[in-house]
Amino acid sequence: MIKPRVLTTLLVCSAILTTTVTPAVAAVTPMATPSEQVAEPVASPAVPTATLSLAVQNQQLVDLIGQTQWQTYGQPAVTKDPEFNDQVLNLDGKSAFYTTFTDQQFAKLQNGMAIEAYFKYDPAADANGEHEIFSSQQGGGLGLGVQNNQVVFFAHDGSGYKTPKGTLHKGQWVHAVGVIDKNKTASLYLDGQLVQQVAMPGDLKLAQGTKDFVLGGDAVPGSHVQSMMTGQIRQARLYDQTLTSQQVSQLNVEAQVGKQPVAPVPVDQTIATKLVGPKRIASGHIYGLNVHARKIKATGAAPITMDVVYDAAKFDYVGAERLLQGGKTQIQLIAPGRIRLTTTANLSKAEFKMYAQTRLAHLNLKAKAAGETQIKFEQLTKDTTIELGPAQTVEIQGKYALDYNGDGIIGVGDVALANAADKVAAAKAAEIKPYKHVVVLTTDGGGNPWDPKGMYYAQGAEQGTKTPVWTTNPEIMKKRRNTYTMDLFNKQFAMSTSARAVSPAISAQNYISMLHGRPWDTLPKEYQGTNATMGQEYFADFNKPQAMFPSVFKMLQADNPTRGAAAFSEWGPIVNSIIEPDAAVTTKQSASLKSFDDVANYIGTPEFQSTGLVYMQSDYMDGQGHGHGWYNDNYWDKYAQYDALFKRVMDKLEATGHIHDTLVIANADHGGSGKNHGGWDEYNRSIFMALGGETVDNGRRLHGGSNADISALILNALQVPQTPQMFDSQVFDSSAFLKQTDLSKKKRSVETLKLSRNDQEAKVQLTHNQNRQLTAFDLQLDLAGREVADVKVPTGVQILRQTVANGQLRLTVSASQPVTDLVTIKLVPSKTRAAKTIMLSQAMAATADGTEVLVDLDNDNPLTSTAKPDENGSTTTKPDGNGTAVKPDENGSTTTKPDGNGTAVKPDENGSTTTKPDGNGTAVKPDENGSATTKPDGNGTAVKPDENGSTTTKPDGNGTAVKPDENGSNTTKPGGNGTTVKPDKNGSSTTKPNGNGTAVKPDKHETSTTGSGTVNTSGADKTSTNDNGTSMTAGTASSHASTVTDRVTSGTVLPETSSSATTNHGSHSTGHHGSGWLPQTGEAVQRWLAVAGGVFLMLTGAIAVWWRKRRA
Repeated sequence: MIKPRVLTTLLVCSAILTTTVTPAVAAVTPMATPSEQVAEPVASPAVPTATLSLAVQNQQLVDLIGQTQWQTYGQPAVTKDPEFNDQVLNLDGKSAFYTTFTDQQFAKLQNGMAIEAYFKYDPAADANGEHEIFSSQQGGGLGLGVQNNQVVFFAHDGSGYKTPKGTLHKGQWVHAVGVIDKNKTASLYLDGQLVQQVAMPGDLKLAQGTKDFVLGGDAVPGSHVQSMMTGQIRQARLYDQTLTSQQVSQLNVEAQVGKQPVAPVPVDQTIATKLVGPKRIASGHIYGLNVHARKIKATGAAPITMDVVYDAAKFDYVGAERLLQGGKTQIQLIAPGRIRLTTTANLSKAEFKMYAQTRLAHLNLKAKAAGETQIKFEQLTKDTTIELGPAQTVEIQGKYALDYNGDGIIGVGDVALANAADKVAAAKAAEIKPYKHVVVLTTDGGGNPWDPKGMYYAQGAEQGTKTPVWTTNPEIMKKRRNTYTMDLFNKQFAMSTSARAVSPAISAQNYISMLHGRPWDTLPKEYQGTNATMGQEYFADFNKPQAMFPSVFKMLQADNPTRGAAAFSEWGPIVNSIIEPDAAVTTKQSASLKSFDDVANYIGTPEFQSTGLVYMQSDYMDGQGHGHGWYNDNYWDKYAQYDALFKRVMDKLEATGHIHDTLVIANADHGGSGKNHGGWDEYNRSIFMALGGETVDNGRRLHGGSNADISALILNALQVPQTPQMFDSQVFDSSAFLKQTDLSKKKRSVETLKLSRNDQEAKVQLTHNQNRQLTAFDLQLDLAGREVADVKVPTGVQILRQTVANGQLRLTVSASQPVTDLVTIKLVPSKTRAAKTIMLSQAMAATADGTEVLVDLDNDNPLTSTAKPDENGSTTTKPDGNGTAVKPDENGSTTTKPDGNGTAVKPDENGSTTTKPDGNGTAVKPDENGSATTKPDGNGTAVKPDENGSTTTKPDGNGTAVKPDENGSNTTKPGGNGTTVKPDKNGSSTTKPNGNGTAVKPDKHETSTTGSGTVNTSGADKTSTNDNGTSMTAGTASSHASTVTDRVTSGTVLPETSSSATTNHGSHSTGHHGSGWLPQTGEAVQRWLAVAGGVFLMLTGAIAVWWRKRRA
């Protein structure tokens, strides 16, 4: 940000007053009576002759030296002052005079100079903003003016303005002299006394883009005049040499000649007051209350004292800031519930929307107990009529009854924390929201600095800074020393380096676009605030019954009034006006380079738990650009400090655990060139926009983006709908965010919900335990057009919510003990195969303390069904949900089509089966003897033939070994799950207790029985491997499988493997009959042909389904 007087033409075009300029003629204003001629005071020989001396003669402004001609701007007038009984200029804040200097006239001022003005500032006029008395400033130059209720001498030495200042006494004649001397100092004298002197090491830098000198205002290219004053001027002079303190004192004495004392006027003033603040605030958050006062009628002035009274049971007083005219306004807590305001400030007649002139103080109150309450004024001053404004009615919103973790959102964390009686109610209200908070970090003037491929660089320094150019020169790029930030935005975040500032590339225009959700130039004229207007008045929705363009803060509060918001800005207009004064936001005007600290500190407070949005602006780099130039050596040197600043916020998010539920947005409002900004050039408009969060695709390079998109990004993250008045504000590159089904690629340290499925059912299991117990789960499944027949859960798991809407099954369950198996969903049989399969689309889990975990989702897992044996006792596996089919070939051997893991098994020319590489990288191929050899799989398991040509399985990752016994059969040694498989005396395999302590063995009918008494029918006991590469017997539940109930109270074991003749994951397959594959009799041939025909029909159907899925 920068004051309007130092902006380029492009920068200030929207801030210039639009008063019509009168024709360039001598200023003559008719008076009721003729005036006397004002003679130029006779100068002492010790005082040098002025090069320019202005006074009023015959109702005209004249240069007594005769070197300049002055033109009018607006309608300046001449009036008679009672103290001098003489004519003076009378200026209304919209009028002034200007002249155009030659280069020679300006050159004379650069070897020492002085400027003098004798003026009276209107007591009712604004003196907080910058208003000039006698000036020529524009990115350089000099002048006398007022700002922050002080008289200021502005003098630019090339590195910035030097501003000695002193107290302004409104309503009194002030003699002001500014001096630049040969000792490299700038001095200000008021009423003949030196009030401040500052070092000025550089030479005077003249105004840029204009040669105008203005009386009653300041210069600006094009329209000549800006920053006009309200009051009277009796004389003004300019000297092309320095003045000593004695000479200044002598000029002050001469200025008082003819002044007559004026009897004090009895005080008769009427004051109006107003309270401005939100109508609703969340309990536990700061309520910001602006106290306003304006002058209705005034004759004289006297101190004003009034109390602000509130219910101490509803609010606690925290503090006050932003006081009118600094020390002239005092705030005191008299007692809980009563705050006293006393002011001696010169009150303005301006409307209340002009906050810079009418706001006495910003009070911070912390909301406590829920309910409706009022805040009101009480008058104490007796000799002043105070029109007390209406009481401010405030509703304090308490938290939701089911919001146990206090974040303002009912989610699965609240289900975990709820008592038994409330768990069902909490589950019904629970929402899945990956982001609870958004933190926006804007670097003002920060441009586009983080592209690893190149950067903008400008040669030169200070006023010699050249136009920035894009460079990829490695030596120049070393000047960018931000190692932390480069890593953060390029590797941990997703970032666009092709984003653009809203045009014009000026701060106010871009902050309005960011926070109100549409490009600035699409707003009605009334709403197109500028740096100048936003520094003086509230956003244009102020005092309107219905906001036309509410900020994103108001949108969030309307969606959820139990949550708060905060904003920290080093540039005042953001927290004073661009964010509406009646928005429920904790605001603070941060000190330079302290806004990041304020954000980090706030994240560490209890209030952040229920805060939706924190907005922050850092102004430091904009100041470096305006003061020393954009993208030059100084700029990059100072930017290095931002590593520590960004790290401070990220470290606090990490330390508090909020790194997992917060979206961080970082951006800049604009870049710049030279010492200004505002143009259409790339170096002005090119900015960065970076996003970091749990669902962000780390390291992705985004494309496009505008500052108007910030509101849309905030609302999207918090799942709040956009409002109709938002326009051209969007999630500019959706590739920044991953679906939850894709989050596993980020390799986060979180649990996984694994879904296994087939045509009849789907099973959800919890894997990748993180050494913590999850006690509640909220799941959303896409049913893919299927209907649910039943949902079963194991012992210790309770279904709290089960709903189906729009094809989505919503399940919320609680777990009273550690679980692996979570739910099993039985599906209604379907006559047609759906184009897609049932899958987990969203899920959130929670620990017992209410911490919510955005789990990973693993959907690509087949849940195989046990097939029934045919009349020959052979088994055939139907196509499962992944399109896998097994059928005998013309030799009677089984062939496995590619399964979901890409594994295929087919006979070679010798009739042996060959396993292609499976999902674990395992390959099986025949050796020179026709035997199959298993290559090392992903678990380090290798299978090779021994001296008898039999396959031997080496110990796998679980320590399991398989070798042939004396009959050539494979025997499975105890694996990592404690499972032992060996043949019995009949050559059948017997399963020893597995990892769950369950023993499975064939009964006399070759049917395996589990230890729990549940019967699993299987054709033959083939050995297969589970997900860990451990050998298991088909028909036996693996060590990962927990008991799943037919009803909630039962404990039936669900098989995870098929009793097919071919095993998965590269296991060796043999024919079902040990006597060979050829039929031995005619009857056997007929049976074989019947079986082959049936299988052929099934295979044809399976291929058709598989082909349709491939085509889909």
